[in-house]
Amino acid sequence: MDKALAHAAKLGVRFAEVKGEDTLTWQIEAVNKEVRKVSSIRNIGIGVRVYREKGSGFSFSNVLDEESVFKTVETAFKIAKASSKRTLMSFKLAEVKPIEEKKRTSTEKHPREVSLDEKKDLCLRQCQAAMETSKQIANVTSMFGEYHGSIWYANSEGTKVSHEPLLIGLRNICVAKKGSVITDAWDSHGGSVGLGTFEEQSHTPEALAENAAKWAVEKLKAKPAPAGRFDAFIDPRLAGVLAHESFGHLSEGDFVVIGSSPLAGKINQMLGTETVTIVDEGTPKGRGYTMFFDDEGVPCERVEILKNGVLQRYLHSRTTAYALKMKPTGNARSQDYSFEPIVRMRNTFFESGDWKPEEALREIKHGIYAVSTAGGQVDGTGTFLFKAVRGYMVENGELKQPLRDVALTGNILQLLKNVDAVCNDLELSASPFGGCGKLDQRAFVGLGGPHLRVKDVLFGGAA
Repeated sequence: MDKALAHAAKLGVRFAEVKGEDTLTWQIEAVNKEVRKVSSIRNIGIGVRVYREKGSGFSFSNVLDEESVFKTVETAFKIAKASSKRTLMSFKLAEVKPIEEKKRTSTEKHPREVSLDEKKDLCLRQCQAAMETSKQIANVTSMFGEYHGSIWYANSEGTKVSHEPLLIGLRNICVAKKGSVITDAWDSHGGSVGLGTFEEQSHTPEALAENAAKWAVEKLKAKPAPAGRFDAFIDPRLAGVLAHESFGHLSEGDFVVIGSSPLAGKINQMLGTETVTIVDEGTPKGRGYTMFFDDEGVPCERVEILKNGVLQRYLHSRTTAYALKMKPTGNARSQDYSFEPIVRMRNTFFESGDWKPEEALREIKHGIYAVSTAGGQVDGTGTFLFKAVRGYMVENGELKQPLRDVALTGNILQLLKNVDAVCNDLELSASPFGGCGKLDQRAFVGLGGPHLRVKDVLFGGAA
């Protein structure tokens, strides 16, 4: 990386940066009582971005001899030179103080210290526990995933940082069958933690599997959710998806710069009730995905996007921060060394409130409790449609009939104005399975929140 920067300087660039990576990803999958898949991928290489005149160029290499590194720099330089002739506006970077720092996620039972057999056993234990829960469980899939290694960043301004990312997860999916009725449910646990987390009582393989099996069987007797407007009680996982998918993307600086976000120009405006605060953070307390620096070497600070209902900040790379005359937030991220960094979220969540969940639920006379999400869609205006994994009718503050096909829709800016209770049970989660997609890149993220009570939510009923 040092040689790459030195070579870029000889070519006469005005700025150069290099990301280096050596990471390992493992995935194990068991179906019923048999391990079906074990995969391992090592990702090693460097990505180089240079700025010359008005243009920028990016190139990468997974061959790290001197000749290949110099050729990578020269390719990025040629792209920057060509783009500067056609670029209408100059790409400039907001100023940041150069730093030199090393960070690592410390934990007991790091996955590299645990044998493959022990990890396989976590999956097999889940399968066994789920199948023993009920004869109506027809199929069980258990997955374990891990991601860890080292990431380095350096630039021509003198910044040199490195960190050791860590993310693990355990997921169980159960399918229940009764006659012609087939249902499914899942439970999972993970984050930037060691495997000792699966020894905690509520997160053992058996506990996660029994939850998934119980919920799948429960849905066999569930009724389709009614359509119409109801007061909603939203669980932490679904709250996290709303914070990330419906609001977080709208706050990303690249969308704001081009005017495609409805949040553009609304700093200091009241967008939600005073009870609502939405945060994006790199190193949240508790669970989630820990990241100390972004892929421009900027520390991942805590950003209160929305505070007590008022829009405070956007999420920025150095480029978008310069364009909007704001401070970089540490939100420039790339999928890996072979991608150029773009504005991305880290851990996005509703901040905890003052209500106890049982107290907030007690005041709902007639409503729906929506739990987690099985997918959905969001557009650039903040309009969303999410299908909850499961739900319950709420009558006079009590959970009643289990529901299936629970789909809620609306616009996040309207929903934020209808939040009238934020509970004190904040939960964060992150998973090594999948991630957030944007511009053909995927990135690991964390999300969450506490239980939320929201007035007048539109439910779509059976899909």
